[in-house]
Amino acid sequence: MVSIFQWLILSLCVPDIFAQTQGWNLLFGTTVPEEVVKKPLTFDNPVPKWIKGSLIRNGPGRFEMGPHSFLNVFDGYAKLYSWQFPGNGSVYFSAKFVQSMFYNESLKIKDIARYQTFDDLVPPMSQLNKEEAFIRGLDNMNVNIYNYTGECVLLTDVWKLYVVDCHTLKTIRSCDPPIPGDHTTFPYISGMSVAHPVPEVGTDYHLTIRQSLAILPGMSDKFTLVRVKSADIREKVAEWEVKKMPYQHSILSTERYALIFATPLYMDTKALLQSFVARQSLIFNKDEQTTVYVVEIKTGQVHTIQTETVFSMHYLNAYEIDNNTIVMDVASYPDGSVVAFFEMDNLMNKTRRDSAPYKPSLKRYKIDILGKKIKPMSFGVNPKVPHVNMMDMPTINERYRSKPYCYAYGVVFKSDFKTFGNFSIVKKDVCSSFGDLSWNVADQYPMESWFVPDPNGSREDDGVLLTPMLDGKLGKSYLVILDPKTMKPISKAQLPILVPFHFHGRFIDNVY
Repeated sequence: MVSIFQWLILSLCVPDIFAQTQGWNLLFGTTVPEEVVKKPLTFDNPVPKWIKGSLIRNGPGRFEMGPHSFLNVFDGYAKLYSWQFPGNGSVYFSAKFVQSMFYNESLKIKDIARYQTFDDLVPPMSQLNKEEAFIRGLDNMNVNIYNYTGECVLLTDVWKLYVVDCHTLKTIRSCDPPIPGDHTTFPYISGMSVAHPVPEVGTDYHLTIRQSLAILPGMSDKFTLVRVKSADIREKVAEWEVKKMPYQHSILSTERYALIFATPLYMDTKALLQSFVARQSLIFNKDEQTTVYVVEIKTGQVHTIQTETVFSMHYLNAYEIDNNTIVMDVASYPDGSVVAFFEMDNLMNKTRRDSAPYKPSLKRYKIDILGKKIKPMSFGVNPKVPHVNMMDMPTINERYRSKPYCYAYGVVFKSDFKTFGNFSIVKKDVCSSFGDLSWNVADQYPMESWFVPDPNGSREDDGVLLTPMLDGKLGKSYLVILDPKTMKPISKAQLPILVPFHFHGRFIDNVY
């Protein structure tokens, strides 16, 4: 047992260890009850006036209510963060919890209300409560935010969504839009979708999928490719049967094709109906290949092609080389173990998280549609920054979405290949690894960056990267503006409240 005196001596002698512990404990699982309305930020250097719009980000902001807490960081109550850039060099920060039915009912009963969660609770729910939660469905949209023809919508891996005010972050309504199809009622469970729809080239619309699990033996599950015209309006593009339903978090598209990269992490219907907990229904089959569904957007024709066994949640980009060839770039893993990694017990145990089989790798897949072949390729490694290829949470210059491109930006969580907590913001040059760059500061924890292009720029990396950070030494959060050409800071501003680890977001032009 370490005495208080020994603890103080240790904290003075090895401050880096204590700073890292403090920072990590603040990063994951920390409830921050404060909400902020348009608080002005002070940057240490002038902010470019051409930045005009709002960076809005979504993620878990509260992890307990009354006698229960969430077992998995994926289940924290949704909280939004907004950095508003009016275009005059000033910046304003806001933070607000999403007023979902789940959150409001939980506040009312002073406990975690009975709605579907990804994982169980601590202490565990009773079987009866799990069944009740499953029937009521998931109501906590804490993963992403999109702009659907002028409306900000909150998404996770389900079909339902929430609409919020882009300017004030006020929750407006929930939405469960209907779509054409014969799979929306018994004997199907049709609540699954993706948190990363993709823009449809040449339109103001997006493409997403709806997944339908058959609950009767002998029936096939169904995929539906869907066109999103607004928060409320959907249109079926294609529908096809699958023997097993893979877990999907994202999709990709090119000018003519939608791409569903279906890895062998399957949702087992029988396990789901026994446990009523989504996490416990996911099974990775290491003996099965990944199936890529290439869907012709105009005709709805589906091409089914198989490739190596991997797992992925996030994709960089995809584009067509010619009429028959597609390139898609993926943040891949050798298996689905990363999904279980984000349980609180793993995150808060340094030995366990550092020893976890966490092996991300950027991969390129060259698809030959007519030949029904896919060639996997690895990217070159820059010996000066070898960790760059371990990137996840990728973003790009959205002007190059579905087009040939060179640069992607992301987070590496294990930059020294040893410590899960040695974070870096990186730039991957997919055209030449010699352009790979990295920015890392000890005990600093970056979140997903967003690239904002310079309206007068001519190069792909003309712009800025907006990156929320947590300073583990000071125990405070800040926003840093990075120069994508050099990955060096341009300016930064401390935030009025702590912003713990969150998931995704985007910059919305002319919203402030």
